[in-house]
Amino acid sequence: MTDQTEQAKRCPLCGRDNGCAVLSGKPVEACWCSTAGFPREIFEIIPTEDRRKACICSDCLRAFKDKQASRQP
Repeated sequence: MTDQTEQAKRCPLCGRDNGCAVLSGKPVEACWCSTAGFPREIFEIIPTEDRRKACICSDCLRAFKDKQASRQP
């Protein structure tokens, strides 16, 4: 596997496996992220040099959404 493939499998926020179905050879519709709903703000916290290179994992997405929800009045 190439370094780019390895990088693509790692969440840019935590470094753990992001569970990308596409990288496993499955269609994008089979991936958990296809129906997850990502707030635009989550992409802003990815380091600039890591943007558009790997998917965010479900744990980081959930944590981000929980944090946003706790800030709501």
